[in-house]
Amino acid sequence: MFDSLSGGWGQQALEVADFGALILDNQKIQWLNPYLLSLLELKESNVAGSVISKNDRLSSLLLGTDNPFLVATKNGKETWLRREHIKTPVHDIYFFHDCSDLVIIGNECRRLQHDLTDLNPTDPVTGMMHTDVIMQLLDGHISRSRRYDNALSLLRISYSFPDGMDTHLFSRCIQRIALFLKDQLRWADQIGMSDKTTFLVILPETNYDAAASLLRKFNEEPHLALFAKGDGRPLSFSVGLTEWSKGDTTKKMLQNIRQDVDLTMMI
Repeated sequence: MFDSLSGGWGQQALEVADFGALILDNQKIQWLNPYLLSLLELKESNVAGSVISKNDRLSSLLLGTDNPFLVATKNGKETWLRREHIKTPVHDIYFFHDCSDLVIIGNECRRLQHDLTDLNPTDPVTGMMHTDVIMQLLDGHISRSRRYDNALSLLRISYSFPDGMDTHLFSRCIQRIALFLKDQLRWADQIGMSDKTTFLVILPETNYDAAASLLRKFNEEPHLALFAKGDGRPLSFSVGLTEWSKGDTTKKMLQNIRQDVDLTMMI
């Protein structure tokens, strides 16, 4: 056993830690903590004093070039581990942290990105994301909030226009609104179109009160200037807001968007 750990607080801590620990002395196994033994389905008597060589199973699995790497048990459980190496004058110490959730999220992001490439992702007039795209992104944010209980809010801004408005003037006006939203909202906020006159804004890591504070931007001059007299202007707008709660789906969040009088502004 590693003398400076034996019977001391360091060993006691590593024995109950929820991450793996491996201690080598010149490629000879001095100690594996219970977490790592359990994950590898080994007993300490099977490995204590063993010499790790480049071609054996433990070396290939734990000390290979992949980082993170996958450990699969006989019953099919899969765990992704991230390896950290600390070298002392006498020992090589390795820590193995479970990063399965991060790998899953990364894989899901790559899957969503792949799916998005098969769609026409943006509105041709505003450059904003189409409905299908913003809905898929909202699904992903809801999944993360469900897993980690992260705050998440959704903003909907709807505009009304004169009947029979010239197509060119309408397009120009919608483009101005889109530029306003891009300029006023945060870089992390994601903006899309639910229809040709309605914008949806995903507000990650934002609770209801913080999201409501953004509403003042719609009563300030840069936004109100969009309604100045003249052709090609919207007549009015309304803002709806909701915060994700446990059990909410994308459909339920859209249904829960409030359209109360205090969140509705008419020009």
